[in-house]
Amino acid sequence: MIRRSACGLLALVVSFTLYQAATADSQDLTTSPTSFSVDAGSSGLEVTVSYDTTPTGLQTTGAGISVFYDSAYLTFVSFAITYDEDLTQATRTPDSVVADSANLDENSATDKRAIIAYTSFTGAWPDEDDSDRPLELFKVTFDAAKASWAGETPINLVITSGAGGYTASNPTVTVEFHK
Repeated sequence: MIRRSACGLLALVVSFTLYQAATADSQDLTTSPTSFSVDAGSSGLEVTVSYDTTPTGLQTTGAGISVFYDSAYLTFVSFAITYDEDLTQATRTPDSVVADSANLDENSATDKRAIIAYTSFTGAWPDEDDSDRPLELFKVTFDAAKASWAGETPINLVITSGAGGYTASNPTVTVEFHK
């Protein structure tokens, strides 16, 4: 009898945990475009990054976002900040890009990352007046690192420091260079 009750309790706990995971609030990044197919050596590859939450429109303490890429195939050019409310950090120049030595995106194909961070000490980010969602945060621009290389390489956008209690959806933009 005790064993049956323990098994029933365990099943209830597991079911509740799975339910919570399935219905957890999340911080969601989206990109435009979601992929590129361009000539080898192309420049000015611009990715627009937008933000929302699930459910939509929630305010949080902010998000630390890293843009991971492979420096053998892509060169970071710039961030163009389109939303600066509670902006606390941004990689401004190619010299400010850091190594992805901890493999934070869990992708061994990337070796560099540019960082942008938004922090609200009141837990009200984005500002409640910015209700149009998804909210455009920034544009990141890359050039091809090699003039004649053909193949695919990822740009991974990852919320590396998110709000407590939130999961994250982290998109990948695939860049295909062709000859």
